[in-house]
Amino acid sequence: MKKVRTYIEQYDHYLFFAFFVLIFIGLYMQLNISSIRTQMIFFYRQFAWFILSMVSLFIAFKKINLGKIRKYSFLFVVLTILALIAVLIFGNSVKGAVRSIRIWKINIQPSLIARLVLIIYFAHILEKKKRVIPYTTPKFFFSNFLALIVIPAFIFLLILVERHFSTLVISSITLISLLFLAKVRYSTIFSLLGILLFLGMMVLFLGPKYRSDRIKIYKQYALFFPAEKNAEDKELNDYQIRESLISLSAGKIFGTSPSHGTGKHYFLPEAKTDYIFAIIGEEFGFLGALTILLLYAFLFFRSIINANKQKDLFLQLLSLGLGMNIFFNAMINIGVAMAALPSTGVTLPFISYGGTSLLVNSFSIGLLLNISARRRKI
Repeated sequence: MKKVRTYIEQYDHYLFFAFFVLIFIGLYMQLNISSIRTQMIFFYRQFAWFILSMVSLFIAFKKINLGKIRKYSFLFVVLTILALIAVLIFGNSVKGAVRSIRIWKINIQPSLIARLVLIIYFAHILEKKKRVIPYTTPKFFFSNFLALIVIPAFIFLLILVERHFSTLVISSITLISLLFLAKVRYSTIFSLLGILLFLGMMVLFLGPKYRSDRIKIYKQYALFFPAEKNAEDKELNDYQIRESLISLSAGKIFGTSPSHGTGKHYFLPEAKTDYIFAIIGEEFGFLGALTILLLYAFLFFRSIINANKQKDLFLQLLSLGLGMNIFFNAMINIGVAMAALPSTGVTLPFISYGGTSLLVNSFSIGLLLNISARRRKI
């Protein structure tokens, strides 16, 4: 008896191209910044993570059975919770936050993995109970979809204790969007949104002082609060956002070129991570910054196209969730660099320095390619 083999005869080449362009822009920018700061070790580390990320993409694309991912989604949730607890016990403290745990000389941030796991879990539960979704009034939802409230709430609590509020924002927006796309009733969605907004405000204004300080800095520089422009507070550390705006404005249309960029010369301390978009804007101008934005938008657009081709609700929601997770992450980072949003400490996917982010986002792209693939048995 001959063994039946399956091979991929077609997949989303456009999605893969957008990803590859972004990831090579990231490598170039890390080399660009590291060479100036005489810290080439950061580029070497990022390149090592790039190799690992290509392996993770290949596994997610070619080797993973999407049905098994769904089958073991709850197990992934349990493992993620254990990892988040381990961070609180054994994690490394950086600037007052405990977000990573060191394993074999490698720092891992489980909170970034949690965003991916929650998308898979939400897609699984919503597909499993799709027949009762039309009846999801607030009361019905809270009694029949309790897992979609309790589990995320517990994971969010652990991440909040780690002081990774930005991850909660991105994950909340993504998960609420999945409920909307699954056609959960508006009354339920707005009820959940109201609860999240109330809790978010509580965290911002009753939590650590640095969060409320970020709101004050945002009011000073954001275009939406012109009345606050002269309300200077010498105690506020607005250095990063001020230098980010200086770098962006210096780039004009075509940029200063990498050889004349100044932001990476230690004017922007977080140039390789949170504010790398400002360096791109300075050295490659408005056109370079716009190109980055359009690449993320195109990547998200392809995830929508691939979702619309699927008949299975789980694959539809998974594709949309993965695309939104990356896109919202990028838009928040760009918004912070432009003072359109308060500072959050979010990195730019595929471009900023950071191993876990690159690994998880590359794995997400692999899953998106897997969803888009058309297979043939021989």
